[in-house]
Amino acid sequence: MKTKADKIRALAKAGYLRTEIAKLLGIRYQHARHVLERSGISLGRTRDVVLDREPVEVEVETATGDEEIQPIGSDYLLSSGGFRRNGQWLLAGDDGFELSEPAPKEPGVYAFVVDDVVCYVGVTLTTLHTRMGHYRRGNENMRTLQRVKGLILDALRGGSVVELLVAIPKPAEWHSMPVNMAAGLEAGLISHILPAWNIRGARR
Repeated sequence: MKTKADKIRALAKAGYLRTEIAKLLGIRYQHARHVLERSGISLGRTRDVVLDREPVEVEVETATGDEEIQPIGSDYLLSSGGFRRNGQWLLAGDDGFELSEPAPKEPGVYAFVVDDVVCYVGVTLTTLHTRMGHYRRGNENMRTLQRVKGLILDALRGGSVVELLVAIPKPAEWHSMPVNMAAGLEAGLISHILPAWNIRGARR
């Protein structure tokens, strides 16, 4: 790109806010705004926010197809730093459950631990409190969430202890760009420990 105006337009089309463009290029906000307005580009004023997403399922292939995935205990998450216990799910009524303690009103990573085995890892971009409410109430539009809700209910009815562990990673930056540490932590844990409920088609 030959000119600063070209860079401004390219960054706006790539999803950067006008304030971010000004910071990256070392120019005044008014300069970025003027270039974009003159070019008829309305991008960069605000950013769409993703409120939440469907929990993650993974497919697993092993060398023989018959290998057992080794269960990982809660100590793995608790000793790694950052995770803490946040109560447990308890049966409530004929067809429901509730948390023994309220979940944090912050976004973060969560894990469901059944009889001290990590069975599910997820992340929420809203708040952990809201996401746990989705599990408690159910959400027909989120197929994986509905499936995991059923697995929690089955475990509780079978007499198992189902705990909630949570972690709230601090925001980070890479070359002045925001990095979602929670999403990265979730993906890393799922690929490393392969929790049973994250595996498509798997049942505990």
